[in-house]
Amino acid sequence: MQQGHPRHKQLNRARHEMAIHRRYMFAKKINKGMRSFVNGVRKVMHSVAYGMFNNSKTKPLKGKSEIKDIYSEMHKPKGLMQIVPPKFNQ
Repeated sequence: MQQGHPRHKQLNRARHEMAIHRRYMFAKKINKGMRSFVNGVRKVMHSVAYGMFNNSKTKPLKGKSEIKDIYSEMHKPKGLMQIVPPKFNQ
């Protein structure tokens, strides 16, 4: 004698798979949301740190600063150097 509907086992399995799928999709959305939240916080922290370091940089000098060319000084032959005497009557 037949017990219940013949498709009972198939329908029960389909309901079970759908419940598992819904649970999986819910967890996937939660994971995606948490990841985007962490990425957003990371971007905010990066921009705040970048702003702090940019504001704390020293301002360049207004006057012209003397920059020595170390390479050319090292490779200048000593015999060809010209010595210019200072001018006292100006």
